[in-house]
Amino acid sequence: MGKHLPTADPLLRLQASITARDDRLLGWLYDHGVLTTDQIAAALFPSLDFTQRRLRRLTALRAVDRFRPNKADGGSHPYHYVLDQLGYDHVHAQRGLPRGRRDQARRRKQSLTSRPDLPHLLGGNQVFIDLAAHARTHPDGDLVRWQPASAYHEPGTLYREGGDPQIIIAGATGFPRPDGAGVWTERGRSVPFFLEYDTGGETCRSSSTRSSNTNGSIP
Repeated sequence: MGKHLPTADPLLRLQASITARDDRLLGWLYDHGVLTTDQIAAALFPSLDFTQRRLRRLTALRAVDRFRPNKADGGSHPYHYVLDQLGYDHVHAQRGLPRGRRDQARRRKQSLTSRPDLPHLLGGNQVFIDLAAHARTHPDGDLVRWQPASAYHEPGTLYREGGDPQIIIAGATGFPRPDGAGVWTERGRSVPFFLEYDTGGETCRSSSTRSSNTNGSIP
């Protein structure tokens, strides 16, 4: 009777198949929740067909999962991609983080599929996707940092040693709560910015983030 070969660890199998482009995508999904097929294609791949083939492979490897919201007037939107459990495990390993909960991917997917402001999240992400897409075909530019709104939820996130301690004290309008933040570099110059994505359908959280994007230092 032949010996049974040991089953390969699914995470090791995934990591053996990962490219630098996959790493960037999985990191984005970890930080920013959800991206559509079209967004992923624009920012990272040379064609939609190439994108779809790679996403099918990453889905088969359980790095990503997907869902397709229905449109109010019938039909459905393009596929929306989120991390699957092995995707979370890979990002945690890459960043030196403890291994996450076994149901982490399921819980986050459930949260995103039922999120009433999902179009707002995707719209804010689209601003950064547009910058990344431009950088992909223009070597003199680069989106060197893209941070989610969650990076600014805690008081004091804008404070750095030697800075003004008053920055950790909320004013009359509360703490700044941008929808995202980034650093764009072009021809040797870097521009840090905050983004407030406002379609007119939500109450402004703070007068300090009312403009569509506000220059400032990024932690």
